[in-house]
Amino acid sequence: MMRLRTAADGAPIVEVEDRRGLLLPRVVLRPLAAGETAPLERVFAGLSERSRRMRFLGAMPVLGPGVLRTLSDVDHDRHGCWVASVGSDPVAIGRYVKTAADPSVAEIALEVADRYQSHGLGGLLVDVVGAAAADVGVTRLLWMMDESNLRVRHLAVTLQGRFRTEHGVIEGTTKLPVVPELDAATIARCARLARGRVAERRAA
Repeated sequence: MMRLRTAADGAPIVEVEDRRGLLLPRVVLRPLAAGETAPLERVFAGLSERSRRMRFLGAMPVLGPGVLRTLSDVDHDRHGCWVASVGSDPVAIGRYVKTAADPSVAEIALEVADRYQSHGLGGLLVDVVGAAAADVGVTRLLWMMDESNLRVRHLAVTLQGRFRTEHGVIEGTTKLPVVPELDAATIARCARLARGRVAERRAA
């Protein structure tokens, strides 16, 4: 079950409880604020060297200032990013970025701290990212995956797509996930509130 709530700082959040396939009693999801980097660094710190390589398709020992600027440059239209937390700890990130060539296609990226892998967070984030992206006109997801990343490959393949492998990287596009109507509406509402907050801050 997903419920829209408001955090102490006024930001919109989504509480997730008793979700099928999620092996955690409660997860809080929230859209990343524009320019916010602390959750990105916390989740990155929880990734092993292997997990970092699979996520970034190459060695990534640190998140440099330039990378952090890019990853936190969100508006929840062209670029949306969601943080999943357990208790007070950010443990996973899911994002979409619309492609320049076709804004109806968005690249998806996921990262889950090693300690919380195999708990259903990847599937949850695919649904959240997919529903948020659908609300801004995205109709297909672009996947770029390390061929050894079996968890992400499974998530992608279940969405039915066409893939090709080159130099150890699997690339392909899929349909969006089918998200229950009430959950999709909750996610979309949260994303719209986040878009409004970004727009207000940039206009100030």
